[in-house]
Amino acid sequence: MEQPQPDYKTLVPQVYNDPEVLALCEEGDRKRASQTYHDLNHFTLVRDVAISLAASIERLIPGMLTAHTRDVIIPVAGYLHDIGGGIDPDNHATAGAKWTRKYLKKLGFSKSDITEISRIVACHRSEVVLKARSFSRRDFADAAWAIVVIADKAVGDEERVRPGPAAELARLRDAHKIHEWKGSEHDQVNYAIKSADLVIDGRGKGATDPGVMVLKLRMDEEIATPEQVYNLYGRRFHACGKAAQYLGFVFRLEFNGERYYYDKPSQGWKRIETIHATMPETE
Repeated sequence: MEQPQPDYKTLVPQVYNDPEVLALCEEGDRKRASQTYHDLNHFTLVRDVAISLAASIERLIPGMLTAHTRDVIIPVAGYLHDIGGGIDPDNHATAGAKWTRKYLKKLGFSKSDITEISRIVACHRSEVVLKARSFSRRDFADAAWAIVVIADKAVGDEERVRPGPAAELARLRDAHKIHEWKGSEHDQVNYAIKSADLVIDGRGKGATDPGVMVLKLRMDEEIATPEQVYNLYGRRFHACGKAAQYLGFVFRLEFNGERYYYDKPSQGWKRIETIHATMPETE
């Protein structure tokens, strides 16, 4: 006898508000108290960025993503991607995938959806994305995986820095003594980023020419330089590039209007030459 289709209009919001999920989220952030926030705001923002990115891609490439993928797979996987932090912070992707399988089965998600969502949770870390054969399985929603990866790696700014380090960084910035900072480089880099925006241009997958996906970062370069950002997060941004390429886009970074690309021969980020088409200022 055919199993009835789960009522996802009820189940998906239940995931977002489930006390069990919220408790694990809080525990994960507590266990990572020495790092930037991995709290409910992070869970929610990654989910929302993934949903918006999926909607933008659907407008550019109609039919690439099914409505079910956009409404269920991507939001739930984006929301639960870091859930394993409350179980095993050092192996949170694997721990999170195991927990997710059991949890979604208990809620009544379909077997295929459990497989796809838990695999995205298991594979969202950069080291997995950058493996040679990633995005190669035909029986898996690779587009959903790519979108969640980009959303996760694109999220990060001064709001993720905890109050203590933020106050000290603000004090040093005001005194022009950032060189005296002795804390985490992650805190310094995130505090330097004042806003992050994803911009998508072009049709992407299936088009003659690839579209362009740009992560635009507005930052205070007295706190941290672009070089510090991409040296610290280079592999994350490279993972975004590989995910974007699967979707049919080239990926670029932009720091205060200066654009960078990933250079494969040097395995690093290089600035794209900017030609200023304005008259130079005269004294």
